[in-house]
Amino acid sequence: MLNAIMLRRIRCLDGLHYSFQLLRYYHSGLWETCCEIPLDNYKVILALAACWGFVDALHRIREIAQSVPGLSSKHIEMRAFLSASSHAEEHRHYIQHLRGELAKDPPNPFPVWGSISWADAVNPKKSHTAFLGAQIPGTSVSSCVYDRQEKAWVSKVCLGVNNKSFNFDTALYSAIRFEEFILPFLLKGASDEIKFHEKLPIFSMEVVDGNIA
Repeated sequence: MLNAIMLRRIRCLDGLHYSFQLLRYYHSGLWETCCEIPLDNYKVILALAACWGFVDALHRIREIAQSVPGLSSKHIEMRAFLSASSHAEEHRHYIQHLRGELAKDPPNPFPVWGSISWADAVNPKKSHTAFLGAQIPGTSVSSCVYDRQEKAWVSKVCLGVNNKSFNFDTALYSAIRFEEFILPFLLKGASDEIKFHEKLPIFSMEVVDGNIA
């Protein structure tokens, strides 16, 4: 019979598995979608959903990871991940408390949903920034960050809020590194109940003559 600790490990494994997959899903095709925004305004909705979905999934990974039984918050891998993903906490806190943000006096100088920036598909030294919302005088946005030493953009897509750029590429890399540590940690010495099964158990029901069969 599974004890409370083992049950918690199973729940953490399930939560992390799907959160990491969601992270990949939101990141996949994000830059390509952004590159189409100048030709199709609707693409900004798809990009916006992917950006904020990514932020929420990364925040979820942080929360679950800190609930894993037997894993110290001082572990070197945990500390590295929490530090690298700290912007997710800040961005999610902002959007989750939007009511309070909109009530500020004076108002925030940046667009409500922030700004989306992306690297140009042809010119490696060029980037674009989409203002999400009304272009009010005095509005400020943050754009892609260029690493002069590496001579490249830190991330091909950025979400700017409160003069801070959320770099999706580096956030994904740090998450994947943490995934390579945390999943084996949870599975070490695990029984079949804990190991993740790719084939989902699915049950079906059918209404027959007003009765559920």
